[in-house]
Amino acid sequence: MKFTHSLKLLAAGALMSVALTACHDDDDELNITLNLAQTQISYDSDGVWEGLDKNSPFASQYMVFSHTGEIGDWGLVWNGFTPARIASTEVQENWLDHQFQIMTGGGMAGKGTPYIVGYWNTQETADTPLAERSCRIFYSDSETGTHYKFHPQSVYVTNTAYAYYTMLDGSAWSKKFGADDYFTLVAHGVKEDGSEVTTEYRLARPGADGACEIADSWELFSLSGLGEVTDLYFTMESSDSGQWGMNTPSYFALDCLSIRAVLPGK
Repeated sequence: MKFTHSLKLLAAGALMSVALTACHDDDDELNITLNLAQTQISYDSDGVWEGLDKNSPFASQYMVFSHTGEIGDWGLVWNGFTPARIASTEVQENWLDHQFQIMTGGGMAGKGTPYIVGYWNTQETADTPLAERSCRIFYSDSETGTHYKFHPQSVYVTNTAYAYYTMLDGSAWSKKFGADDYFTLVAHGVKEDGSEVTTEYRLARPGADGACEIADSWELFSLSGLGEVTDLYFTMESSDSGQWGMNTPSYFALDCLSIRAVLPGK
């Protein structure tokens, strides 16, 4: 497969599957942890979601993940979130052909198990409307269209192989990271009144002995400080940025997103 970067935005539509845990407290909120293995997702022969070229989000356990994709004059372009289950961790010559490969070779359940790759649209600014955020997650009932508030708790994150090896070795467009460099995933919680609270996690951070510490395993990113939100979306920051924005490929991977929320329809 060959892909190019995309400036496309959010579209609507999703397929839901439910897998909920026991009640959390007296207000009927539930602990809900993303389990892609219990969601009906079709993968192609390369282990990538077959909906990659569609302008449609996907959903699991009422959590809706933004996604846009289409085949244009330059091939397939996409952004947002894409499920994948690629076991390979080999170094590749052309990383755009292997952009869904991650450093762990699988989700939290083990090698070859599903995970989600996020690709952030670097053209977003502080003024980008919520509906146009490329990496947006909300909690919704597809049958009624009801959009529910929820409490993000945590998510496991890691680097894609493309971003990892770009930071480790540098490329024609990006520099090799040194001890003072960083690559940051920023989580934005949107409140009912439209205000935002943010928290961040560094997928690459200053390390010892002149080296940069670059995440190559699943690491826990706490989201509990965001409180109750209507929407959750992600942006990224890199010490390797220039006139046109980030030079580091704007990819990340996530699994086991955990939230507290009421069961839709209850």
